[in-house]
Amino acid sequence: MLSRSSLWQRLSGASLWPLAWALAAACAVPWLLPERWDGQLATRWLVLGALAWLLTLPLPLLRLRFRRWAVVPLTLGLAGITCLGLARKARWETALPTGFLALEGRIDAPWTLQGERLRSRLEVSAPERLKGLSLPLTIPAEGEQAPPLPGTPVRLRAELRPVQAAPVFLAERPLWRARSDEAPRRIHLASAQLMEATGPPAPAFLLRLQAFARRRFEALPLGATAKDLWGALALGIPPADEAHFSVFAESGTIHILVVSGLQVTLVMAAVEALLRRLRLRGAAAGAIASGLLYAGLVGFSAPVWRGLFMGIAWAIGGSSGWKLPPVAGLHVALLLWLLGHPAAGVEPGFLLAWWALLGLLWGAEPLAGLLSPLLGRLALPFARLAAPWLSTMPLLALLHGGAPWWGILANLLVLPLVAFLTPLCLLLILVPLPGLTQGAAAVLTWMGDRLVPALTGIAPLATGRLWPWLLLTLGWLALAHLQGTLRRARALTVGLVAASLGLLAFRGVGRAADTLSLEAVDVGQGDALLLRVPGGDATLLDTGPGPWTGRRIARVLSRRGVREPVHLVLTHAHGDHAGGWATLARIWPLASTSVPVTSEDEDPWEPFRPTGADPAGLLRGDAWSRGEATFSVRWPQRAYALPDANMTSTVLRVAWRDRELWLMGDALAVQEKDLLDLGDPGAFPHRLLKVGHHGSRNASDPAWIAAVKPEVAVIPAGLRNRFEHPHPETLDTLRRSGTAAWVTGPSAGIRISVVEGGWRVETGDGSETLTPLQRSPRP
Repeated sequence: MLSRSSLWQRLSGASLWPLAWALAAACAVPWLLPERWDGQLATRWLVLGALAWLLTLPLPLLRLRFRRWAVVPLTLGLAGITCLGLARKARWETALPTGFLALEGRIDAPWTLQGERLRSRLEVSAPERLKGLSLPLTIPAEGEQAPPLPGTPVRLRAELRPVQAAPVFLAERPLWRARSDEAPRRIHLASAQLMEATGPPAPAFLLRLQAFARRRFEALPLGATAKDLWGALALGIPPADEAHFSVFAESGTIHILVVSGLQVTLVMAAVEALLRRLRLRGAAAGAIASGLLYAGLVGFSAPVWRGLFMGIAWAIGGSSGWKLPPVAGLHVALLLWLLGHPAAGVEPGFLLAWWALLGLLWGAEPLAGLLSPLLGRLALPFARLAAPWLSTMPLLALLHGGAPWWGILANLLVLPLVAFLTPLCLLLILVPLPGLTQGAAAVLTWMGDRLVPALTGIAPLATGRLWPWLLLTLGWLALAHLQGTLRRARALTVGLVAASLGLLAFRGVGRAADTLSLEAVDVGQGDALLLRVPGGDATLLDTGPGPWTGRRIARVLSRRGVREPVHLVLTHAHGDHAGGWATLARIWPLASTSVPVTSEDEDPWEPFRPTGADPAGLLRGDAWSRGEATFSVRWPQRAYALPDANMTSTVLRVAWRDRELWLMGDALAVQEKDLLDLGDPGAFPHRLLKVGHHGSRNASDPAWIAAVKPEVAVIPAGLRNRFEHPHPETLDTLRRSGTAAWVTGPSAGIRISVVEGGWRVETGDGSETLTPLQRSPRP
């Protein structure tokens, strides 16, 4: 008779747990490697690594307790394989060409509207060194010529752009290797006319299948929200409206679904359970076939492959009565993916899917044991919802700067809906029954407009110190190991729950400012400035151009150790400065919001304003103190109704000890001359200038620069932006004035701190420079 003990031994696969710890060690390798590593390995390190691995091989044989010692050679071996795989990948990427190149290939994916551009892929056939690569290709959505049909062979001359490295001071630096798994180069065209068709369309079978499903989907009578969510759930199409993606990302559900690939796993598990319930033979084969068909429809992207591997392991395990233990199925599937993609250890989807399943399969039962005195029979169902939320919370804090308050409720409501709606939407694409189609669209619209936004309350969590979060993450792996090997885990469960709740209560691990610092976050072509002052709350000037920048700003606040509500100042009502306002307001508490006063008849902030926001107005003469610094508004002088919002951009002066910051927003040369007429900037020892209007030639007048006499300047401008900011005239003006100027895009962000004797400038690519004080204090 099967006892509880023997059942758990069957489920756990105790001897396989060293594989889980070895996987965790291999996932740490990409985080430790330099960002711009070219893949070269010194021979002595290779020899030392091989010797260390060979010396540990006999360890499992020295004792009978094999499971304890097997982890050592397995960890060293898997970490070494990962390092060698990353080296091979780095050498290959480094050898690929960049810049303008003549290309030939075939359009390899249906065109998808995302924002203002159409996206597809180009399967390259020439030149020879790029043959076989499938590179992302984008063109403007509004063009005079329609793009070539999928499967069309084309010839073009285009600029090959490498994957851009992320800022080192955001703990994002290794993610570029993971992103380059999609493709190591990108192609951005200014027009579809730059592509010359060299033959008629000849799509492959999978591409015809995807194009057929896309045509059927486009023919459905769907509203904007339903169309975005239907396409994302059923066909993996990125939403055209980024706001629809944003609310799912903020609620945490997107990480468990689209990013992680568990959406595919959910569909396969549902099919396997249905076939088994109907007592049909071949439930596992049917689930695997459905997974392969679904993957063919949406395209074999990285998340889809991960979900497919895990779905296959789940289907085989479930249909065999779990003779294949879940620990084997899950971790062997993850191992296969890791061997082919050595940078997977820094992919959020990979890590979040893994830890969510750790919580679900092995964390739920010990958590239910703690809750049973309070919830009785409801303890286990509740624990199955709460455990994945708790196990992924430290990863969400590290990777995204916060965790969803309503994550448990999201799991309860959203995941079952997705598991039901995904196959339903797929069927309705093939057989669009009017009643069911309208009903499914109504449910999706309710989810996108009502349900998910209601679940986007985010607990902002400071990660100024990483070690508590790393220990909490490893703690959940240790709990799964103990539970899977039938060892006592109550004390560890209590500790993990207490630590999680404690970090939530204290909003993470903060880090107070010890000097004045200004950080220009790299948000592309837009402004987002974080100002920190000793003894005062953080101030944020502008929020960048869109929802993704709001999420990135939250990561910056988290990594800098900010855990208090921030004071937001929006300089003017342009999308590149206020586009992320609504998103940021959802995921980080705002102590105050201020905007310049205008006298326009229509509200210029309506496209960007969060629900219920009522910002305060700013005019010249407004002043306040924050910590040891004094803030003063220098422009606008009064309420204006001007044709260009740049002309009413807030200009802010911040004074701290012997330093002064002039933050110009998008003020133009006209406003600079007005400020001179009003008596600004006055005398002050040492100044930093945030240059107006992204370094455009219509700002930074030589007379204004000569009056300010900045020692260091920061210019927020995106890399290769279409406006070509900053303009050479502005850079020349700053150079002639002796000002050290820094641009955010090429530097992946700029952080300038006050230090004794100068300004310390840190860039996102890892460099650090000291700009000394050039002038003695003036009277």
